[in-house]
Amino acid sequence: MKAIVLKAFGGPEQLQVEEVPTPQVGAGEVLVRVEAAGVCHHDLLHRAGHLPGAHTGVVLGHEVAGEVVEVGAGVHHLAVGARVVVYQRRFCGQCRDCLRGRQDLCRALGLPSVDTEGAYAEYLRVPAISAIELPDGLDYVQAALASCPIGTSVRALLGEAALKPGETVLINGASGGLGAHQIQLAKAYGARVIAVTGSADKRELLHNLGADDVIVANGNYSAEVWALTGKRGVDVAMENLGSTLEDTLRSMALGGRVVVLGNVAPASVPVNPGLLIGRRIRLQGSGSATLEEVRVALALIKGGQVKPLIDRVLPFHQVAEAHALLESRQVTGRIVLSGW
Repeated sequence: MKAIVLKAFGGPEQLQVEEVPTPQVGAGEVLVRVEAAGVCHHDLLHRAGHLPGAHTGVVLGHEVAGEVVEVGAGVHHLAVGARVVVYQRRFCGQCRDCLRGRQDLCRALGLPSVDTEGAYAEYLRVPAISAIELPDGLDYVQAALASCPIGTSVRALLGEAALKPGETVLINGASGGLGAHQIQLAKAYGARVIAVTGSADKRELLHNLGADDVIVANGNYSAEVWALTGKRGVDVAMENLGSTLEDTLRSMALGGRVVVLGNVAPASVPVNPGLLIGRRIRLQGSGSATLEEVRVALALIKGGQVKPLIDRVLPFHQVAEAHALLESRQVTGRIVLSGW
């Protein structure tokens, strides 16, 4: 089969098409023909060698939808021809966290392209429990974003922040793959949204997605947030960048909840304990969705409450171009790879 292999850490040119053996399914597994694979910033960090434990000689990609073409022994809930989205992590299914529906906390969690196969390929072998059937009528390109970024946003906004109707949400990196879907999700749940972007050209887009207010800034947006909220601050913040955490914390209301999802430029950032104490701010990290949250994401897409924001669809052999575009911030939402 064809696959995009990371030859060495470095630029997009290190992603090269190769012929590799088609995976052989074992008991409890299914083979999925990849119909669509999203390009995530996580893929860029891996390619550049900025992720702990990352390897070369692997296939990247964890946002995938496709068709089951083979099932292994003991698989009864899926048949050949099933249309599925693949959960973005591997989990044991037997530990305390898995049994209570928190697959994202499983200590056996495997990372695609690090511990397991990636999705920039014609076929992907996965545990059958990780393949979630698509609602009728939902196409593969849209479905590819259900686990990440949309499911990830469901986890962060609803699972971790416990967003309530009428609350005010701050979303930075608002035109990116996470932010663009968080705006829609927050509006679907009755929140007011303040979106932050570094590009004035994105203002109209963000309003069209549902943002009530748009701030154009490269950091240092807390004063404007303070003004927009009548010196109250926001109830919830989605920190999608990481480097802007200090300013996000200054934007918070008393009892506010900050959820950190992004670490775009991996580095430490200052945190003022006095600010956390004085404003009673809850600061926490968040990652992948649970299986149930992926199903919620699929239902939201199917129902039209959240529309996957896809900048463009490129064939797999143009993966280097996709990475270069994302790296240069010339992308609104996601690039999805489909077809060879």
